Amino acid sequence: MTTSTDTVDGRMRQLADQLRADGAITSDAVHRAIATTPRHRCVTWFLQGGARVEVPQDDVPPADVLDVIYSDSPLPTVRAHGDQPSSGGSQTSLVARMLEALDLRPGMRVLEIGAGTGYNAALIHAVTGAEVVTVEAGDEAAAGAAAAIERLGLADQVQVLHRDGYAPGVDGPFDRIVATVGIAGVPPGWLELLSPGGMILAPVAHGGYHPAMAITPDGVVRPRIWCDFMPAVGPLRPESLFAGLHQVETVFPTAPEGRIPAVIEPLSEAGYEDLWFYFGAKDRRTTRAFVEHPLLDPHRGLLALVDSPAEAVWVQRDGAVVYTRPGSLVAEVHRLLGSWAAATPRLVGWGALLTAAQVPDPLLVPGAWEFGFR
Repeated sequence: MTTSTDTVDGRMRQLADQLRADGAITSDAVHRAIATTPRHRCVTWFLQGGARVEVPQDDVPPADVLDVIYSDSPLPTVRAHGDQPSSGGSQTSLVARMLEALDLRPGMRVLEIGAGTGYNAALIHAVTGAEVVTVEAGDEAAAGAAAAIERLGLADQVQVLHRDGYAPGVDGPFDRIVATVGIAGVPPGWLELLSPGGMILAPVAHGGYHPAMAITPDGVVRPRIWCDFMPAVGPLRPESLFAGLHQVETVFPTAPEGRIPAVIEPLSEAGYEDLWFYFGAKDRRTTRAFVEHPLLDPHRGLLALVDSPAEAVWVQRDGAVVYTRPGSLVAEVHRLLGSWAAATPRLVGWGALLTAAQVPDPLLVPGAWEFGFR
């Protein structure tokens, strides 16, 4: 007997239903887009566990391949090599949450920075029914996204451009600009492309991650989703802003020597994200740091304050503090934890104004963060 989930249409509906049940989808428009847009038509292959998995286009792909495609799994398609950045499709739950945060409406014109597989641009068009322009820096990814848009029959509605997203060279205005790569800040030119009531949604570097932040034409930036994306290349994410031990996901060179249990109450995943944003807002030494050692369980979180190659302090989701050596950095972490616990500010309550970064290509980055920003 064939069930509804044995068909591609059934799988698309099941994915949309599951994302709604999990809270990633909150609107009928995004549910309908995911339930009707064939993700398997956007990739001819993807990487799984280091192996290449083929996705046939002339026939329906095998069930085990469809199981992966129509799940909450990323679909990496391009490994970074030479001047080619990594690329692929994000987790479907993150795709859905980003679409909801964009607050799309019919007729809105959208510019996407980072085409990936083309799936997100197709979903945006499904919600708005209007033109989507998507820009991709990598030539392999750009060609793949353009081919996917052709297979979906959307070439007259979705334009794929192979160029650097820092200066996309397109004509505005756009009601929404969305970036699907991790960036350090916003080029001033993006703000100039916005319509008066428009919004940019972009994953901007903060504390070793790239939370998605909403940016309005007046330069106000507010975090919306705790998430991470593959870092952009070129002037959107200049290496000079990520030097030394404060890059994303630092591999730390010094083993910890102590662990203090239950400094604060154990945290939920959302609570830990709120705490991480708070640390990033209060101390620029905040990053994501990994070291292989029994005292540090990476599954309990890698939020760290890093002061030097010899000194770091981690706060884990179970409330424990792990340190490389006792001293002032441990005391500072205790102070931050105390002030956070007294107010428990949520990620979505923060705000800042964009300020100019000292980099060769003009870039606007969040300034001093303020909780309860008006």
